Amino acid sequence: MKINRIVILGGGTSGWMTAAAFASKALFKDIKITLIESKSIGTIGVGEGSTPYLKTFMKNLGFEESQWMQACDATYKTGISFDNWNGPMSSYFHPFYSALDVKPAEVFFNFANARRRGMSAHIKGDRFFIAGHLANHSLIPKPEKQLPAEQEYGYHFDALKLAKLLKEYACKNKVKHITDDVKDANQDKEGNISSLVLSDGSYLEGDLFIDSSGFNSFLINKKLKVPFISFADELINDSAVAVSTHKSDYSKVTNFTRSKALKSGWMWQIPLTSRMWNGYVYSSKYLSKKEAEKELSDELNINSNEIKFRHFKMNVGMYKASWRKNVLAVGLSHSFIEPLEATALMITQWTIEKFIKLMQEQNKSYENKQTELNDELTRLILGVKDYIQAHYLTSKRNDTAYWQNITSIEPCSHRLSNLLTTWKMGDDIDYFLHQNEKEMAYFRPSWYALLAGMDYRDDTLKIPHDKLTDDFIHQAQSFSEEMTLKYFNTPQV
Repeated sequence: MKINRIVILGGGTSGWMTAAAFASKALFKDIKITLIESKSIGTIGVGEGSTPYLKTFMKNLGFEESQWMQACDATYKTGISFDNWNGPMSSYFHPFYSALDVKPAEVFFNFANARRRGMSAHIKGDRFFIAGHLANHSLIPKPEKQLPAEQEYGYHFDALKLAKLLKEYACKNKVKHITDDVKDANQDKEGNISSLVLSDGSYLEGDLFIDSSGFNSFLINKKLKVPFISFADELINDSAVAVSTHKSDYSKVTNFTRSKALKSGWMWQIPLTSRMWNGYVYSSKYLSKKEAEKELSDELNINSNEIKFRHFKMNVGMYKASWRKNVLAVGLSHSFIEPLEATALMITQWTIEKFIKLMQEQNKSYENKQTELNDELTRLILGVKDYIQAHYLTSKRNDTAYWQNITSIEPCSHRLSNLLTTWKMGDDIDYFLHQNEKEMAYFRPSWYALLAGMDYRDDTLKIPHDKLTDDFIHQAQSFSEEMTLKYFNTPQV
């Protein structure tokens, strides 16, 4: 397939990420790239969190970290705190895992295995990870001395400002930007998209089309009729409400995302340099918009009648293919899983980078490239879905109808069902994770952080396990904290 013209439908973070990534590659230097953005449809833009994966994306574009972070009100992210997921006062931390954590983390893994087999007390895993100590001391994850290995971290940022920054980059690198509404799309006799029909009846022609039209999924769904696979039977949250508050209202500056379980879902708090973004992800089956506003306002100690809230409907699931005919769907136009672990941007970035890599390969047919991307992306998304659903299935909460329902849903994935059974019955979880590694979006440290953090176990088990001494555990925790305080001294502000 000869590509001379690429048309990107939709701006927002995913559209401009795609445009910027294409514009930065020599592969596309002779290709005309046009991004068309609606003048009447707004983009979803709130405070957003990322995984460490975003670091490489911005670095590859040539951005200095301090430069783009300042432009996007960004702060550093060491992980996610999960509060009240097992009821009032319960808490655990999901840290970003680094090479420096290998030895102390093994002590945590041993202790977690002893606990689930009934041979140990409960202990929090964050004390064995540098990211956990960074969070506890509110330090940024940038060392002041040379580290033996790189510390992993993510970011919090203003999504609209990141999109604007990427837009400026793309346009400086010869991406053409059009502001207009797309009324229709024409297809050739093979079913490929040949052109977009604009508001004045004119055509915008292309050889390859990127669908970044958000939940509208205009090309991949409405024109190519790719079937949608809903996850609503497993992940019942379908709505969200968001509001920003003054950062000065919070006595302690955090360097992590906070996720707190509420009556019919969970709330997030994302600290930016200028303000705090707060939101409530919930099921509309159990909560109205007004009730969600009220509960979120009570948590934030604000007057719901004096605040302007933003409401969103979430289409949780994925289309059967991201790349069909001459259309590649990126971001929300292809898939969405609720934002519990901040995976949306990671999946968008993966899709873009995988597509670029495949287009550089000369020994594969166009059809084989499509199959490879679609299959691997499907595995990634289903792996993320398993990890997200595990947060609910391992919860002991049953205080509301919502929690009684969501904690009792049977996982559609046999892999997730077998993983939870393996952990709960005290069997060899490491062997299971190794055997299923290709299908897992999350690796061993993350599964231990979740399952041990939720204290998911059968409390009747008494299976012999070689337990480490308390002194050895203390040494491992002290090592992580001492390393943290030795190399990291700058507080998050």
